[in-house]
Amino acid sequence: MHTFGQSYMHVPALLGRTGLPVDAVMTSRHPLRSVRGIARTYLTTPDRWSQTLEERLLTGEYQMLLNVDEPGLHALYRHSWHPEVARFLPFAPDSGTVATVGSKMGFYDWCIRHGLPVPETRRCASFREACLLVEKLPGDWLLKADCGSGGVNVMRSPRERESGTRPEEAASWLVQRDEGHDVGSGIFLADHGRLLSWMGIKKIVCLNRGYGPTVLGCGDTSEVVGQLCQRVAAASGVTGLTGFDFVRSPERGLGLIDSHLGRMSPMQHFDRLYSVDFAAALRGHLDGTVCDVVAPQHGPGFIKFPEVLQLAMQGGLGKLLKESRSAVKMPLSPRGDALIGLQSACQMVTSQARVNIGSWRRRLFPRPQR
Repeated sequence: MHTFGQSYMHVPALLGRTGLPVDAVMTSRHPLRSVRGIARTYLTTPDRWSQTLEERLLTGEYQMLLNVDEPGLHALYRHSWHPEVARFLPFAPDSGTVATVGSKMGFYDWCIRHGLPVPETRRCASFREACLLVEKLPGDWLLKADCGSGGVNVMRSPRERESGTRPEEAASWLVQRDEGHDVGSGIFLADHGRLLSWMGIKKIVCLNRGYGPTVLGCGDTSEVVGQLCQRVAAASGVTGLTGFDFVRSPERGLGLIDSHLGRMSPMQHFDRLYSVDFAAALRGHLDGTVCDVVAPQHGPGFIKFPEVLQLAMQGGLGKLLKESRSAVKMPLSPRGDALIGLQSACQMVTSQARVNIGSWRRRLFPRPQR
């Protein structure tokens, strides 16, 4: 667990359901460094995180490495690994899947090479070039910075840019056909590309103008999502709990729009709402008693906490109330660890308050144009 905490506070509890001891390597200021359910915690600095992981793996005590967040994924593939432990990486450091790390265009190209469905996409060297291209193309298109996460620097037009962002600073951009609002995630557990378990999530309300992390969602039991999970797993050769984002178009079906390969999703802990148990599948795999892959079943919707607090501070509670008319679940904290839920809520509110204050400051005291 490298940097992100709030969205992943249920991960230790999920892994604890396996009944196996779980150690964690965290950076010294990680939001979850006091979370329960971890056998041993090793704190280190961000620049030594991968090295500390390598030192632990070289002890020979471990069966599997599970990376949680995006900064950790980048750190894993910047590090030069000892040959004895490189096998623990989510996918081989010399595989073509490495091109998907931190690059939406890299993921698009990788999908094309493997015959996986994606919306039509064009590459641009700058934000200005992307804006000019969108003006010329017929139909609806999205502008996306090649690098980034959380829905930052994703927009349907240059006028829709988020207050306070500076899209001109992004190194490269892509222009992608807008296939609509029916988006979701495929989340799966795999071993070297072999699918062990999967679930689908339909995103209903998201942060950051609808492009960011999910706040309100429900299960997607379509077998087409399961088939796509199987194809992505096989093409990537990935090991671990991971997934992807997709968009569903009435004309073209499912299209992949974002990669989670090599890192976890913030939503895998909702598995048992839909009769999926990633912990049981993981335990069975490590014990050598893997069962058949079980398709998810229908279940209630969910509200993600503490992201719902961030949505409230962004003024989006009206849409949430409008969309959440059916029964929903909202786990406030991992079972038996209410303190970590409170800490995560405080950190989320503090982070969003800083963003809001910065935005107000820029509006009141804009920088002079050069």
